Amino acid sequence: MTGYRTDQAPLAAADAEGWEPWLSTLGQVFPDGMRWPWAPEDDRSVVLRVAVHEFAFESMPARTARRFTMDVMRSWSFAEMADDATLAVCELVTNAVRHGLRHPAIHTVPVRLLLFRSCRSLLCVVTDPSNEAPVIREPDHVAETGRGLQVVAGVSRMWGWTHLRPTGKAVWAGFCQSRPRAGSLG
Repeated sequence: MTGYRTDQAPLAAADAEGWEPWLSTLGQVFPDGMRWPWAPEDDRSVVLRVAVHEFAFESMPARTARRFTMDVMRSWSFAEMADDATLAVCELVTNAVRHGLRHPAIHTVPVRLLLFRSCRSLLCVVTDPSNEAPVIREPDHVAETGRGLQVVAGVSRMWGWTHLRPTGKAVWAGFCQSRPRAGSLG
């Protein structure tokens, strides 16, 4: 497993224990034995890359999410899906900050963005401390907000959400490259 971290620890310090919370989140989103449902049949790579960013006290979280995602996508050579993934991440982070941090008693748990990459697939996961389910709203052509999940559904191969233990939720969007890349790492 390789990774990209935004905290102060060097990547070399990301041992198995350091990755456990993020892999635990992935395990809750896709329980044992369940493959990413949008992944191509030949995407059975052993190497999983992970990138993580926490939005504890961000003044402009969508902009930070956009920059982080674009930097990671560039470093992973996933240019084909970078625009769609970045758009989905911005919407998911905006929703998590706006709705997931609504209750002051649970602000101690930050919003987290986790990007998981396999050979040809990308999973963007945003976690927040709220247990409230995300809701796709009916299109309101005069409203200035409320289309975020429709955008995520429109640009991703598949999206969903799950409750996390002991509290909170993860909302995710999955993407897949249309064709294999020569020399791809996996």
